[in-house]
Amino acid sequence: MLLAFLSCGFTWGGAADNCGEARKVAGAVSPATPADEVAQADKKVAKLCPDGGASLYLRGVSLEAAGNAEAAMGAYRDAVGKDPLMGRASGRLGLLLLKKGAREEASVALLQALRQDKDPHSSRALAQIFLEAELYALALHHFRQALPVLAGDAAVQVGMARSHLGLEDRGKARDAYLEALRLEPGNQAAHLGLAGIYQQEHRYEEAAAHLQRAVATEPENRNLHFRLAQLLELMGKPEQAEKEYLLAGIGRKAGPDDHQQRAAGYLEAGKPALAAAEYGALLVKQPNAPGVREQLGDARLAAGQDGDAIAAYEEAVRRKEGNSRIHYNLGTLYERKGRLDEAILSFSEAARLDPANGDARRRLAEIRTVRGDFTEAIAQYRELVTRHGGNPLSYYKLARLYEQERNYSAAITAYDKAIELDANSVVAHQGIARLYLKRKMPNLAEKHLLEVMRIDRRNGETREILLSLYVKGKRYDDATQLLEEAATFAPDSANDQYRLGVMYAFRGKTEGAMKQYQRALELKPDHARALNALGKLYLQTGNREKARDALAAARKADPDLLEPAELLSKLDVSAKKKVVKKATSKKKATSKKKATFKKKAAQKKKLR
Repeated sequence: MLLAFLSCGFTWGGAADNCGEARKVAGAVSPATPADEVAQADKKVAKLCPDGGASLYLRGVSLEAAGNAEAAMGAYRDAVGKDPLMGRASGRLGLLLLKKGAREEASVALLQALRQDKDPHSSRALAQIFLEAELYALALHHFRQALPVLAGDAAVQVGMARSHLGLEDRGKARDAYLEALRLEPGNQAAHLGLAGIYQQEHRYEEAAAHLQRAVATEPENRNLHFRLAQLLELMGKPEQAEKEYLLAGIGRKAGPDDHQQRAAGYLEAGKPALAAAEYGALLVKQPNAPGVREQLGDARLAAGQDGDAIAAYEEAVRRKEGNSRIHYNLGTLYERKGRLDEAILSFSEAARLDPANGDARRRLAEIRTVRGDFTEAIAQYRELVTRHGGNPLSYYKLARLYEQERNYSAAITAYDKAIELDANSVVAHQGIARLYLKRKMPNLAEKHLLEVMRIDRRNGETREILLSLYVKGKRYDDATQLLEEAATFAPDSANDQYRLGVMYAFRGKTEGAMKQYQRALELKPDHARALNALGKLYLQTGNREKARDALAAARKADPDLLEPAELLSKLDVSAKKKVVKKATSKKKATSKKKATFKKKAAQKKKLR
């Protein structure tokens, strides 16, 4: 029975209930909650469920209140991971993501929050996302979900009005705008919305009144002055219109062609910011001028005004003026700002509108590669090489991706194609050589490594790989040649001189080895390995004193190098043995002399 209860998760009112209670306590807290109340909630949660999602949520609230949005998002994510029922954590995460501009990720978090907790703030944020995506019915639904708790929020009423307009219900839109003004008389968006509705209904006096109130909220806004000027001109009030045109900073006599010509002149003179201003002025006069938003985006992009360029391109897309080039530029700007999800969508749309847009596919492939989505990246490169088969770099990158997927035969084919297109491609030869080595095919690897050396004799990385191959294969002549080249190319490298000496010593060329070690030590007197090798050579040639000096210097240069200490120890032991041997020999000679003397004395005694 106990096992059955454990398997079913039966709690008998224990830890799970406590964590549920902690969730409720934490859910009542937000970044706007006073600090003392947050501290009290934190104590309660710590007692009820110290290791649950509620404590992580409270940590996120404190971080958000302190202005550390990135750390707060991390805490909210951890809270949801710990407790998927912590809806408030998903909601706060979604709101912060929306502020950051990550609308897609924000929508996922907000939807998850609303499944657990009908929070009006999450509903309003999600409604705003749907409104910007022109999903008016969904936006209206979520704005209504935010009511009645946020009935006093003018922004909710404005959002509902815009949703009604999107659904072509002008009457309900008017009512929502009027309610927004009742709540907030100076709401600019509501005044502009009503002005637009009244102008469409030819109720020009009412439209002008609302435009004038909108201008009063932001007197420096030239676009508002220009819009009012146009309406006054339509109403037959030229003098009042002229004043508004002057406040808008626009000469009434300047036509669209004038702005286009001035913009072209500025671009030719290398002044894209001034050109952007001309395109902006043209759009103020003719908001529906086709193609101008693309020109405006291009000018802003050239002027380094990335944010404004994005706004211009996005507006062009919203107005159905998007083309492959606009989407590609948008993707580039999104990628530059780290908004990779939006970049992927823009590059994908650029490639869809123009399948021959190789740059868009290339950027898509690069982003997919960075994200580890090798299958998608391979698909883009395959499309690239199909449509633009003459680019060896595309084949090289495709080969590298195949390697990541362990499709080695396809990788070799792609490397071969890259080399066929560019026989002097060092990276392609190196790539296929590494692959052949991985597959235990050293002969084929050597062929490509030698090609790299043909192209670049100073390529140290390739020389090292070849050297390893030659030593393993006991091809000492080839190995010596490589080391001699290295020493020639780098005459100031003590290590290259030393390594050549090692090869000479191994092959019994003692004199050559001695010279190389000495050259290394001229360049670097404390080269421990060269000193050690020199000491060993002196030992071999019987010069024990010089050997001792070299080995002692090696030990001093690198105390962690073991061989000099071992050799010095052997030298000391050998010296002691010699001393003992001499003493023993001397003692034996003395004893022998004494014995001989005694023998002679005995013989003399007998004769007597």
